[in-house]
Amino acid sequence: MPDQRGLSGSRRPRPGRVARLCVALAAVCAITAVLIGATSATNATNAAASADGAGRTGADVVPVVALDRSDRVAGGILLSRDELMALPTSGPGWEAIMARVEDPYGGSYVLGERDDANKDVLAHALAGARLDDAAHKTFVRDKVEQVMTEPRNTEDLLATLRQLQTYIISADLIDLASYDPGLDGRFRTWLADEIRFDYEGGGGGGSVISNHNRKPNNYGTHAGATRVAAALYLGDEEELQAARDIWYGWATGDPDYSHPTRRWTGTDWQCDPDRPAGINAAGCTRDGNSIDGILPEDQERCGEYSWPPCETNYIHGATDGMTLAFWMLERYGEDPWAWGDQAALRQMEWKYANDQPPYDGFRWQIPVIEAAYGVDFPGNAPQATSTNFGFADWWAQRAGAPAPESRSDSAPPPDPPATSGPGLWLVAVIVVTGVLLLSLAILVVRRSRR
Repeated sequence: MPDQRGLSGSRRPRPGRVARLCVALAAVCAITAVLIGATSATNATNAAASADGAGRTGADVVPVVALDRSDRVAGGILLSRDELMALPTSGPGWEAIMARVEDPYGGSYVLGERDDANKDVLAHALAGARLDDAAHKTFVRDKVEQVMTEPRNTEDLLATLRQLQTYIISADLIDLASYDPGLDGRFRTWLADEIRFDYEGGGGGGSVISNHNRKPNNYGTHAGATRVAAALYLGDEEELQAARDIWYGWATGDPDYSHPTRRWTGTDWQCDPDRPAGINAAGCTRDGNSIDGILPEDQERCGEYSWPPCETNYIHGATDGMTLAFWMLERYGEDPWAWGDQAALRQMEWKYANDQPPYDGFRWQIPVIEAAYGVDFPGNAPQATSTNFGFADWWAQRAGAPAPESRSDSAPPPDPPATSGPGLWLVAVIVVTGVLLLSLAILVVRRSRR
């Protein structure tokens, strides 16, 4: 038999063995790609589920956690004790708070019921914190406990989205953790579950978290304010960042900060339907008319684009949630007032320019915007309380409100949402490698048969 050895003295590999080896390696590549793809899909599913509030219970929450933000305003979700004590106990704003304390609305003090009872709690919380009054603090404590224990109305999610934020902030104002540590611990556990509880009705139902992720309208903005307040109260940095990212995407239209489940419907009023935003971009016009500052998702509730623009109170309901959320986010190291070329200011300017300023209870937003930008709008009302909050002409008198020049026209984006697990690019590389190996095996077999 002819000698098959090469110059090295080793036997030349047989074509069949080479082919089988290539096929085996290709199979390994295929299996690896499938496993990595499945892992990535599972991670993505788990991430989405976590972002929508699944897979976590109140038992997982440490009762008291301090957020590590060195640039935040010290203490208090809404106000610190020092800020509260610097506020006056006279004047129209304070008198409106005390009038509400002395003549409360009453109501159910139950989540999911559309009444004004939550502002009774807010008035007592502000008065109790400012006066260090036990009677007012006890009222707040009792109502917080009641809202925890009374059966919620699961058919009206929007009512809860508007109310829960008030109870959270009121508990923080009276420092429930010190006033009643036992109740505070139960409240924290309950709250972590409540923002993940799926309601049956009200705009399609769902939870606080899932509605903030999915809905860019007034449902989503109220959910977003509640989500921020809950994250701050619980000391949940991860949840706070998730909420912050959704808010940034809403204000700027940056698709990198839009949740995968988000659905935009108001494209007829959008400045750029291919890049929808919660507030239209600066300088945007249509048919020579300025639509800079319009909230497209809620403006479309009164009809498709036309001029003069139709009127709807939904645009004010949406900014109820935005105004409170931005105030809270700023206190914890963000600058949401600068996002989207000062989108929060531009929406208010558009409303005034088109004779649709906040009215009745919605007017509580005005002093907050004024404090944020150092501007002045007419129409403040000391008694103004909307569906979610109020009395801002008193508590927004904080010292050191930024002057207009301190607000840049834009802000650097937050850190991009983190990715988890290997990406599709790695799967693609492995698949291509497997295909090349399989092709090599076929080539070797064909040549061996010649």
